[in-house]
Amino acid sequence: MGRHGARLRWVVALVAATVAVLATVDRFREREHEWRSGGDAVTVTVEALLPEPGQVSDLAAAHGARNAGKTVAGDPDDQSVLLRLHWSGPGQPGTYQVILLDSRDRPARVMRPILGWDATGGTGSNWAGSYEVLAERYDWLAGVASRPWSSDSLSTPDNLGAVGTRAVADGSLVALFRMGVAAAPLTDPSHLVVAFCHVEADGEVRWAKKVPVPAAR
Repeated sequence: MGRHGARLRWVVALVAATVAVLATVDRFREREHEWRSGGDAVTVTVEALLPEPGQVSDLAAAHGARNAGKTVAGDPDDQSVLLRLHWSGPGQPGTYQVILLDSRDRPARVMRPILGWDATGGTGSNWAGSYEVLAERYDWLAGVASRPWSSDSLSTPDNLGAVGTRAVADGSLVALFRMGVAAAPLTDPSHLVVAFCHVEADGEVRWAKKVPVPAAR
């Protein structure tokens, strides 16, 4: 009886371990699928405007940026890009983070966010070390990783940043970015690419969707 009981316990333990391994494999597969296709259920449309320095505040206000005239000014030494986004799809927990890239550089260079506005008002810009997983998962986002100063230190470039907004089912966002003082002047918005990313409340990145920016109308 004792030998039979020991064998039964061994079989039960083996079955439990097998179930745990299979569950882990399933979660891994689901996560890999989410990295590849998590944004497929969300439709994103985008337009980029290239205002002159004196037009930035008025144009931002005209497109829904609340109090833009009081908070936004153009910089004659740093070209502005005003981004308009709309998305629709299932609501998500957490936030959407919008990163704007200049694809003329290799890897594509992240542009510095200034301010954003959604239906609730002004939104801030942010950057977290957890976002750098994007560079590991997507080759087109290789430029979002910090660069080493030396063998034992890292520097987060000043331009790295994203504009956040609530991950509602149907929403819109107006966001202002700057090209960077040393950047070549941009005349064709189709050189820009948007990374539309879902980030959970705890800061874990779930997926990123590549959204090309169309040429000016």
